[in-house]
Amino acid sequence: MDAYIFKLKFTSPVHFGDTGIDLENVLETVSSDTFFSALVNAISANLGSEEGSKFVNDFLTNPPFLFTSLFPYNEDNLFLPKPMDDSFIDADLKREFGKNIKKINWLEKKDFLAWIKREVFSKEKIEEINEYQNLVKSSYKKEIRPRVTIDRMTNQTTIYHCGYIHFCTNAGLYGLVYFRDTNYFNKFKLALNLLGQTGLGGERTYGCGMFEVEIKEIDSVYNAILNLNAQKFTLLSLYHPEVEELQELNDILECYNFMRKKGWITSGRYALPIKRKSVGFITEGSVLNKPVRGTLVDVTPENIPPNILSHKIYRYGYAFTVPLRGL
Repeated sequence: MDAYIFKLKFTSPVHFGDTGIDLENVLETVSSDTFFSALVNAISANLGSEEGSKFVNDFLTNPPFLFTSLFPYNEDNLFLPKPMDDSFIDADLKREFGKNIKKINWLEKKDFLAWIKREVFSKEKIEEINEYQNLVKSSYKKEIRPRVTIDRMTNQTTIYHCGYIHFCTNAGLYGLVYFRDTNYFNKFKLALNLLGQTGLGGERTYGCGMFEVEIKEIDSVYNAILNLNAQKFTLLSLYHPEVEELQELNDILECYNFMRKKGWITSGRYALPIKRKSVGFITEGSVLNKPVRGTLVDVTPENIPPNILSHKIYRYGYAFTVPLRGL
């Protein structure tokens, strides 16, 4: 299987946020749609807009590779989002430790494999998993910095605050990528390196989001995760259904969360004063009873003059699923 793990080792602070949250509030992870857009902008900024458009066009109908959202790692501990289906856990255990189970957001990869295989989880295992949630929180530190804006007309100053995350040594974010077209491996590696030099996330003019990349083949645990013989599936990326999937979506979804995303448009190195259309996604950890595909979503705003925006804007909504053993 042509699957790899790529680890981002940040060399500067990062600012990950979404429209609708204050600048001082930051996210600790990066969703798959944001990651794809960042790759496109890095290619456009460094290799030209034509190369960026070619990259997008390759994903319009038959994507050459699929990838997950970016999840935390700390030292040798790599974490994945907990699948939302916990129906296999003993009823008595759930009555006693239900609140603790709900507090679990992340599973270390071996525990994730045990979860999707529906192995028996003991009281001691639940307590252990709850304890290592702190490993995720201890992998970074948050910082709030004051910023000043100056009104160009009045020269009046306004103070605001912006949040940043500093990942600790040997901690950061990682993702999984699966190549349908192995010829795309070097293109993906190039795009990742360009993104590391350009910066991932916001506040890049202040040097934020820089990283170094490590790519290697998946180990035996991830190989088992991706190749489990199972009847259900859980998402490791955001997912936006294609038109053909919408009609049966209610039947496909078993446990899920929904989120709507919007934001400003960035084209290459330039942030434009234009907002893209909002779009809905099924989130990571959601559980499906059959495999799904997803799509690249056109979120281009209407009636924008071509001298301001000369190309379409897309958000990545292809599903990266792994098997989840059913009852």
